[in-house]
Amino acid sequence: MTERPRADAQHNRRAILAAAREAVRDGGEAGLDRIAKSAGVSARTLYRHFPTRDELLAAVLEDYFAEQVEPLRRRVAAESDPRVALETVLASGVTVFLDHPGILAAANGNALAAEVAGRHLEPFGEVLARAQRSGAVRADLVLEDLPCLITMLVAGAGAQWRRYLALLLDSLSPAAVSAPLPALR
Repeated sequence: MTERPRADAQHNRRAILAAAREAVRDGGEAGLDRIAKSAGVSARTLYRHFPTRDELLAAVLEDYFAEQVEPLRRRVAAESDPRVALETVLASGVTVFLDHPGILAAANGNALAAEVAGRHLEPFGEVLARAQRSGAVRADLVLEDLPCLITMLVAGAGAQWRRYLALLLDSLSPAAVSAPLPALR
């Protein structure tokens, strides 16, 4: 029989995650001592829950993406137009990172964070497949392309991202295909 965590341990974990999420979301340096102090726990308590900075970041992203993804999944599942569903997924990704730039910065280059983001992206494979079956987007677009497209829109378009999203979607239509995409490595 597994033992349930004590209530104070659960409280401390939630407080640490909330403090870390606030630090990451705002784009500030998420120093572990600062996070522990903000959470009202000792550094030792923080390290007992999250032995490494990467594990803490992965847990923050897990909570954050879970909170963002489930409502989006329901919304796109109810959308009858596959192109609009794909556009909604891309637009949601852009707004998440524009509203909380620290999330993208924190996830960049972190293997655990990339794994978390990848798991939360998987449900949108069906959105992409539907768009491909309907002829709304090219058949050689793959799920792993979506985060890169979102990143391009965030980095290059700024306040004009909706304009560039429309251009991007037009360029992804099968009618715009002049050659197959190179394979991912």
